[in-house]
Amino acid sequence: MRRNTKRSSGFTLIELMITVAIIGILAATATTLFMGQQLRSKRTEAMTNVEALAKMARAYFGEAGIYPAVGGPLPAPILTPNTTQWDAASTAAFGTIGFRVEGGVRYRYDLDAGGECPCGSGACFTAVAFSDLEGDARIGGVGYFHRDGAGIECPTSLFVWNAPLDNGGVAQYDTAAPYLPSALHDDF
Repeated sequence: MRRNTKRSSGFTLIELMITVAIIGILAATATTLFMGQQLRSKRTEAMTNVEALAKMARAYFGEAGIYPAVGGPLPAPILTPNTTQWDAASTAAFGTIGFRVEGGVRYRYDLDAGGECPCGSGACFTAVAFSDLEGDARIGGVGYFHRDGAGIECPTSLFVWNAPLDNGGVAQYDTAAPYLPSALHDDF
């Protein structure tokens, strides 16, 4: 004997709700990861340019015997999440060492050395890049700190930053390093 069974085709409401919930969770996770990756890629600009700025400052020191100071930070305006064009004032300020960036930049750059430094000898310098990438009034940045022979570092003139710390709390010198997240610094 055959039984007449009626089978319905399609999905139940519960199955649809579970599917929509799973898609929502995946979308939220993907968006968060994507935004974090975008910030890391933007930080690459600062890491690359600060390394180049430090190399040029060291080359200048090799020729002149003193590190040059730049009347920065440039280009202006300082706090904006938007790209700013590298302008004539920036080219003139960094022209002493030949540092120039083509096109737009997301960061403002500064080189503190010479009479601006507490060492007074002109044998230390600090190169920094900083920005408010997210537009949340929290500044993030990358720093390169080179101490003089006595171990004195040249702090930045704008934010009075000292050398960035690694995850163990040890100051990082002679390398481009990002500032770790804090209440004031961006978490990029």
